Amino acid sequence: MNKFLIGEGHDGPARIGEFQAGKNRVELPALLTSRNSEIQGFHHVSYSEENVKSVDSGILSLPFHKEIDVESLEEHEHMILLPSVPYSSDSISGMAQSLLERQKALAMDWSRKIDPGRLILRIPPDASTAGLLAVVEDLHEEGIRSAAFLFNGNLGPRDFNALRFRAEMPSCWFTIGLGKIQPWLVPLLYYFGIDVFDIGYAHQAALEKTRLWEMAAEEIEEHIPLRFCPCDGCSGITGFNNMSDSQLEDMLLRHNLNTYRKTMSKAVDALHREKLRWLVESFTHSSPAYAATLRRANKKLYNYLEEFTPTAGDATLNLIGSESYYAPTVQRFREFIISRYFPPDGKQLALLLPCSARKPYSESRSHRRFQRAIQAGLGRNRGALSEIILTSPLGVIPRELERAYPVAEYDIPVTGDWDQEELDIAADALTAILEKYDDSVVVVAHVSGGYADAVKAAESKISQSIIYSISDAHPTRRDSLNALSETLHDMHEVLNIEFREQTEFRDTLRATADYQFGAGAGELLVPDNADFRGRLYRTVVCEVEGEQVCTFVGSNGSLSLTNAGGRRLSELDAYWVRIGFDGSKLRGSSLFAVGIEEADDAIRLGDEVIVLDPDQRVIAVGKSEMSGREMCEFENGLAVHLRHKRS
Repeated sequence: MNKFLIGEGHDGPARIGEFQAGKNRVELPALLTSRNSEIQGFHHVSYSEENVKSVDSGILSLPFHKEIDVESLEEHEHMILLPSVPYSSDSISGMAQSLLERQKALAMDWSRKIDPGRLILRIPPDASTAGLLAVVEDLHEEGIRSAAFLFNGNLGPRDFNALRFRAEMPSCWFTIGLGKIQPWLVPLLYYFGIDVFDIGYAHQAALEKTRLWEMAAEEIEEHIPLRFCPCDGCSGITGFNNMSDSQLEDMLLRHNLNTYRKTMSKAVDALHREKLRWLVESFTHSSPAYAATLRRANKKLYNYLEEFTPTAGDATLNLIGSESYYAPTVQRFREFIISRYFPPDGKQLALLLPCSARKPYSESRSHRRFQRAIQAGLGRNRGALSEIILTSPLGVIPRELERAYPVAEYDIPVTGDWDQEELDIAADALTAILEKYDDSVVVVAHVSGGYADAVKAAESKISQSIIYSISDAHPTRRDSLNALSETLHDMHEVLNIEFREQTEFRDTLRATADYQFGAGAGELLVPDNADFRGRLYRTVVCEVEGEQVCTFVGSNGSLSLTNAGGRRLSELDAYWVRIGFDGSKLRGSSLFAVGIEEADDAIRLGDEVIVLDPDQRVIAVGKSEMSGREMCEFENGLAVHLRHKRS
């Protein structure tokens, strides 16, 4: 039996796991190299080669114009690439669909004699989406779960098409990247969900007297000094003048293979450290084509990238340049603020503040100064004030959500200057959030520099009155803080602000519930009669009529549900997982995908979820370890880490 066994962990569509190839198991991601290579992974095998059975973890390539002896395929357990034609031929009109249909016919026939899990569908670069998905659906029903995509290494339209087709495939399919895959493409393809990388280019480059590096290629020339390399292929070599062609080729091949191994290892390490997206973004500074591909994907493949991007994390989220502006984590946050955040009732003032380097903001020196200035200006009436922090590229942060992911984890280079795209993003976000406030609310902007430019860029779209407490002075200067206090004091008198009890706990937990689970969750989990105990920067327990429903965890700005909270949340019909067996048989702290009948498509890795039995009763709550779609498409893998179960 050949099958993909998914492991725990995601950074975008990239994943880890194992592929069970007959009696062998290959850790994923993996490299695909020649049968003679000592590199662990998959080995390319030609149909005409002798001793095919002696190769471990082989991927057998079948010729197009040759009769295939199906019985010979039963003699070994290798994966089998279904026959196709050379790369250039699929540009003929209608050829791509014909190739798919021919592969489908062969697969349907062969799957009666050999394990369909061994068959790999080749995806023509010029296939139509509709035609491809129709073939994939039929083959999926037959038990085929593998596909190979062809790349020419240029990151042009054809390579982007291959990425687009990968996004259309079922998540449970095992995927291979074939063609000219240079080392620098490995992190990008891995991020997009490719599991195995063809490194045949290592051999071609060696024949062409080229050393491959992580982000460059070095042609060996007599008049140019060699770059230093400590790998075992290059160790001890000071020059190539006295080497034979075969010795040179062998040395270059070993170096090139080492480069692929090192680059893939770096990508996998980045996934484990929640840094793969950052690694891919860092590569864009060395290649315009790389940058263009990621920017196109941010917009055209956003739904695919976002679906597999975790909603929680511990690592610092480095947002360095324009490639970060539309990263899935960033764009999702901006969308959630628009669709899920609602200001608390009774606010008469909205104060705009700059962000701070330290997170959460309220623990920074600058924001502690702002809090003292607010207290001096409004005193016991500060409950009428709503605080909104401006930042790039997240846009706007309501004070209630300053501890939510990714607000408390992001880091940006601070120069004080904002480019036009940053200004546009912040202005749009500010406009959207202020539309949620009554027109009578007065906006006080205590900002300068790029922050002030963002507010001014949004002025024409904002219906509320805006008062700038400072002009060009730094917001934390003593005179600036005094000006803020005086402005707020004046507004207190002009607006005749009356005492409003501070409801910081309720406001924060409601906003967090809506942000986590969707609009309406706040009122379900944190009703007016809720009681609280604890501290916001640690934990806050929320109880309703003496029963604990959730806990606010200050360290990550999220809510942790109890079963009682799960029952309340079930009315929202969101973030649910339904099992296909008797709930009384649920054991241990793990729920695997094989036991799940259906799941909410909105679930992402890291989400808090409720578990339902076949009768729609809440029987457990926990944390998701994969997306809702993966829970339904995979037949293995940890889906939910359970925290509370119904006794």
